[in-house]
Amino acid sequence: MISIDSVLRVIPDFDSFMNVSELYGSSRALAAEFKDVVELVDYGDSRVNGFPVEALIIRGGEDRRVLAFAFPHPNEPVGSLTLEFLSRKLASDRELLKSLGATWIIVKVADVFGAKLNEGWFKGSFSLWKYALNYYRPPAYMQVEWSFPIEYKSFKWGKPVIETKALMKIIDEWRPTHIYSLHNSFFTGTYYYISRVLSEDVLKLFRDVPRRYNVPIHMGEAETPYMEKICDAVFRMPGLGEMYDWLEKYLGRDPSSLIEHGGSSYDYARRVNPEVFELVCEVPYIYDYRLSIDIPLGVPRRELLRISHKKDKMLFEDLEKDLDRISKYMSVDNPFYEALSYTRRAIKPQFEAEEKWIGATPELSESATVAQAFDTYLNSYIGYIFRYGLIYRAIQYEMAKGVSSKDLEEVQKLSLKKLENGISELNSLSNYYTIPIRHLVSIQLAAILLSLTRT
Repeated sequence: MISIDSVLRVIPDFDSFMNVSELYGSSRALAAEFKDVVELVDYGDSRVNGFPVEALIIRGGEDRRVLAFAFPHPNEPVGSLTLEFLSRKLASDRELLKSLGATWIIVKVADVFGAKLNEGWFKGSFSLWKYALNYYRPPAYMQVEWSFPIEYKSFKWGKPVIETKALMKIIDEWRPTHIYSLHNSFFTGTYYYISRVLSEDVLKLFRDVPRRYNVPIHMGEAETPYMEKICDAVFRMPGLGEMYDWLEKYLGRDPSSLIEHGGSSYDYARRVNPEVFELVCEVPYIYDYRLSIDIPLGVPRRELLRISHKKDKMLFEDLEKDLDRISKYMSVDNPFYEALSYTRRAIKPQFEAEEKWIGATPELSESATVAQAFDTYLNSYIGYIFRYGLIYRAIQYEMAKGVSSKDLEEVQKLSLKKLENGISELNSLSNYYTIPIRHLVSIQLAAILLSLTRT
């Protein structure tokens, strides 16, 4: 059996994230250096000319076929460095490669277009200001991870984006036994999604490994209300079906017309190989110790969620007024405004369903913990900051093309002011710190190797 610790010990101290060109150059260099076991394969175009969706094929055995891809969402770069290290380690350490008995299909950049739009915050020291003004996350129907073809009840989606088509080609060709979609969260603890329940000793290690690196597991609220919790910080892999059923239950009507995206990589892969195992390891980038305090406050979760829900709606209604002022100046090719427009449509039925869920779910009568309260309260400000960053970038996009108006100038100044106020509020509430990238890569890689060698 391999020594996972010996692999983790040689992970370098990354001081920044690699941009897309650097990741592509590194893959080409690796394939040239280790021609006997590494092949670089073009699986299709991306939305950026000259940057196809490429996979490093590293052949180490036929027992397992492992697909690992980074940048499933373009503001989540940690996984690209996990795969940067892992690909070189596998190619250069033949004993490790052979002992794992797998052929690896490694895609360092799944969303090339989106990753390039985030590159402005990849280098140098981190600040919320720099992050927000260089942040981009596409609407769900343009997300590589959430545009796979799917049919569920009355819902049907058949519009995968071009990068998703490349991943579909990989899945169809290789019929992977394991898939690792390498996400990272922003302001949480570490948590996991798994497609099937693993042994208690593996689940314990999932929780223990982050603590080794001083990165607590997530003890706040689940990412969405329909997540099925297996144990602390471990959830069953969600798919589009779980979202559909939750919306149907709490809206009291068919939600098909409200869902504007497809299925996940797991939704698609299990059609190709029903036995596939998929794991998502969500590691944070910034953290506050209060997210790990599991002490009851004596206040029902329901009450805190109601307060947060009301505040979310108020903040979004304020943002809508600014969107109304700039909408007539926005072009159809503006990616930042497109993301905001989607959020505007999608969030209203989400608000409606959440309000009913908060009122109807018995377990929300339980006392909230410090972690849950802190997580619930901060999430409103984080969403607010990101959206005003997108408004600023949407206006910049049009101004760069020569569009000008008093509305654009005023809303641009206002967006910076509101962004400043949101960051100031968050800074006053939290003593957050940035987690060393090496620690995050170590946690993700440990999850990959633990689940691969014990499933």
